[in-house]
Amino acid sequence: MQRCKSCILPYNYPQIKLNNKGVCNFCENNKVIEYKGDEKLKNKILSYQKPGNKYHYDCIVGFSGGRDSTYLLYYLSRVLGLNIIALTVDNGNVPIETQSNIMNITKQLNIKLVTKKYDYLEKCFKHHLKSWTHKPSAAMVSALCVGCRLGLARGKYETLLENKTPVFISGGTPFEGKHYKTNIMRIPAKNKAKYSLILGYIYQVLLNRMWITNPYSLGIQIKEFAAFYGKMYDKKLSKKGYVTISPYWSYIKWEEEKIIDTIENKLGWKRNKQTGSTWRGDCDIALLKLYLYKKLLGFNDKDDSLSDLIRDGQVSRYKALQRLESEQYISEDVVKNIIEKYNINYKNFQIILKNYTKSY
Repeated sequence: MQRCKSCILPYNYPQIKLNNKGVCNFCENNKVIEYKGDEKLKNKILSYQKPGNKYHYDCIVGFSGGRDSTYLLYYLSRVLGLNIIALTVDNGNVPIETQSNIMNITKQLNIKLVTKKYDYLEKCFKHHLKSWTHKPSAAMVSALCVGCRLGLARGKYETLLENKTPVFISGGTPFEGKHYKTNIMRIPAKNKAKYSLILGYIYQVLLNRMWITNPYSLGIQIKEFAAFYGKMYDKKLSKKGYVTISPYWSYIKWEEEKIIDTIENKLGWKRNKQTGSTWRGDCDIALLKLYLYKKLLGFNDKDDSLSDLIRDGQVSRYKALQRLESEQYISEDVVKNIIEKYNINYKNFQIILKNYTKSY
């Protein structure tokens, strides 16, 4: 497969352009982030506390049990000395290792854990998977987890209001790729406006109307778009004076080796044995999506994240290509267990997938 000569993004990556030296536009346009540091982050978080109000907690941290949010818990509580709440949203597909990490790490750090469980994804997934296999589409792989993001948005909203804590901390990082999952759906393809995503989704539904034949699923699809892309809950929170801060984007640098070393050796964080990577192992449906993207497109999130690390100087291109071989792989046994959990015939699923990839 032809790849960028600087990073490892493939030639068929959405919105990629290679110059005459074989270097992609994402490498050419890469910008170095200037980080503000520990003190400014702490002051920023505390600045939202109104004088005269008694706050039991300084902030609420979205905690998936993955590596990024685990390090944030450690950093905010042990390094900055903040009193925090860890919010976990259970979508019904959290692996055993992740569940164990969530319990063990919050206990070690003496952090209050709030768990919100929403069954949107569990109720919709079987219908969504059947819809996808009815007429497979690379663009609609992302729709398999519809319901999860609605739960995340609602859990954040409810927990902030219940605890009257003004700041929510997000574990999102700049090293998670260039949004290929939404870009392969957009119409027009190179337009980044919200309406281009809506048009693309409508087009996919017109190609496969099974997606909207289940009334409950249709309602969740609409609600999730309003919550996640329309920022419905965030807008409500903003009007009430609540804010979201993403430390990895402007305050503290996300350094892979440092983060993994800290959470494994100081906190006993355990990797998901079902994947060769420390990333994207905190949800079974995420593993299925990685598998499908690799089958359909020839790449997945791993190409994305490793390319970002190359641009940041955290890993060499040679090492990234080596890592890609093991980190990109999701075993058939893992996929089979996920498929059969929802009483769907795995052999039929593989036949459909094989026939589609031959014609793709």
